[in-house]
Amino acid sequence: MTASGPLINSTHATSDSLDVKKQERMAIMVIAAVQFVNIVDFMMVMPLGPDFAKALAIRISHMGVLAGSYTMAAAVSGLLGSLFLDRIGRRTALVWAVAGLAIGTAAGAFAVDFRTLLWARVLAGIFGGPATAIGFAIIGDLVPHERRGAALGKIMMGFSAASIIGVPAGLEVARIGGWNAPFIMVSLMAVAVGCLAHFKLPLLKGNVVSVKFDLSRSVFKSLLTQRTVLNSYALLFCVMMGGFLIFPNIAGFVQLNQHFPREEMGRLYFIGGICSLIVMATCGKLIDKFGSVPWFTVGSLGFLGTLYWGMYQAPPLLNAYALFIGFMLFGTLRNISTQTLSSKVPLPSERAGFMSMQSAVQHTAMSAGAIFSSRLLSSSPTGELIGIDSIVICSALLVLTALGLIVSLDQRVRKSAH
Repeated sequence: MTASGPLINSTHATSDSLDVKKQERMAIMVIAAVQFVNIVDFMMVMPLGPDFAKALAIRISHMGVLAGSYTMAAAVSGLLGSLFLDRIGRRTALVWAVAGLAIGTAAGAFAVDFRTLLWARVLAGIFGGPATAIGFAIIGDLVPHERRGAALGKIMMGFSAASIIGVPAGLEVARIGGWNAPFIMVSLMAVAVGCLAHFKLPLLKGNVVSVKFDLSRSVFKSLLTQRTVLNSYALLFCVMMGGFLIFPNIAGFVQLNQHFPREEMGRLYFIGGICSLIVMATCGKLIDKFGSVPWFTVGSLGFLGTLYWGMYQAPPLLNAYALFIGFMLFGTLRNISTQTLSSKVPLPSERAGFMSMQSAVQHTAMSAGAIFSSRLLSSSPTGELIGIDSIVICSALLVLTALGLIVSLDQRVRKSAH
């Protein structure tokens, strides 16, 4: 009898371990699907812009406003969500956020003019921002530190999948079914993902704070008094703004300044997406093993090298591939390193609020980078972009600042762990 005791305990331990890992894999799959739908919903507006601009008599110059309205709505809702998301079960909050995203996206299909389409995008952004934040909070709850980098890497593959599959599919659906068909397609995808989350994710109510809401004691106020949290947000802001000073202008630069053939742009996005997919599939485990700082440093140096070589040294036809591949590879590496380290900052009871505020910071930084770059750039009489040097210098300064911030954050996280 005594000899059988350890065997039984070992069997139960093995079974429990398998169940936990199965739950982790299911959560990663669900959150990756949420990420994919959310990113496709955000990314499809710009390439589809000419289609519904013509159908709704919208000036093409207003397409940036539509994209920015989604981002800013996501930022505001992320900020407000930090006040109450830790008072709701994770699964419940995620299902409602995805449902709102589905409704907002579907509303875009029934727009009749610029104003109605703008409000539809605002509604989608209000729910899209918290959906991603809650997803990352769920991963923080279910996946231990030693496997979290790999998990986040798989989830962030949604960006690459959106570039490789989602956007091209949206363009083809629009060609066959009209400009509003992609909105219906993405809305139906969101409904399917919401059902998957409801039936496959655990309840996850352990985070819920039962104390009566008091703004003076809210998670929002608590987070903003923590230096480690502020360090994390400053790092994310520098990373995202530095990237979005460059990213929105790459396509225009390679076509107008380097005369890259327009007909090869689809191949360019496809190859760039494949490269980022490879990085996301492999670098998570390396970050778990060696830490975020070394790989963030590699990504930052590669990003700076891409800025210099891709924009000033590469032959014209190689220029576009150097830029897209370099930015996808090193930008993805920096993002995963940042997210992995930041996921170790909040307490479990603050995680959804932390992630929601983080989403607000991220979307604000993206908007700031895109808007600021447009203020620095102008067009020559021949159509070339003027002012590229200015945005390259600003982006490089933010990259160097982020290097100092991630070293500081890593030290703070290690100190807290001890």
